[in-house]
Amino acid sequence: QRTEAFIRPSPAGRTLGGVTRRTRETMLLTEAAGFDIVLVETVGVGQSETAVSEMTDLFVLLLLPGGGDELQGIKRGIVELADLLVINKADGDLAPAAQRTVADYRHALRLLHTRHPDWEVPVMSCSALDGSGIAEVWETIEKFREVMSANGELSRTRAAQATAWLWSELAEDLLELLKNDAGLRKRIDSLEQAVATGRTSPRVAARMIVEQFIADRKTDKP
Repeated sequence: QRTEAFIRPSPAGRTLGGVTRRTRETMLLTEAAGFDIVLVETVGVGQSETAVSEMTDLFVLLLLPGGGDELQGIKRGIVELADLLVINKADGDLAPAAQRTVADYRHALRLLHTRHPDWEVPVMSCSALDGSGIAEVWETIEKFREVMSANGELSRTRAAQATAWLWSELAEDLLELLKNDAGLRKRIDSLEQAVATGRTSPRVAARMIVEQFIADRKTDKP
């Protein structure tokens, strides 16, 4: 253990991938406590990667050798979010496969849209086992921060993320308010049943719940 490092697991509850509603707050607290490098790890289920890419400065996608088929389907979407691709386990018998995977992804990235016009997404290999490539990966991370700070993209991204956080919190709070409103409980139960049986659409039912909520607030006014 090292006193200069702090590791905090986040109970995910019903949230997929380990990124929870309070992950942003945890990041903010650790920065305020003096930790200048904050790593957010997900378990790679897709939805969580989209969420974490919207709350971090740099999104690193860690892949295994021989993942050529991963560009299909959901993995392609994740690759498009990445600022850096790293192929791990580039050691022993897997070393040749790791280098082939690096080449495959470098070729594939030419066909994909990059998130930042001043940054060409690098594809690198490393080994957590023997330590090879780790220093180069970290140098690339520092280079990304240098480039994004110099062109103002880092500050713009953080401002956009803060605004997105505001609307995310607002949506969560309003949803909880609606769900816990005693006066709406019967109405919600009725509309849930109507949606389940196909008698109305989710969109129409949602609108009816909101309209009822607003009407009740007006009625409650003195």
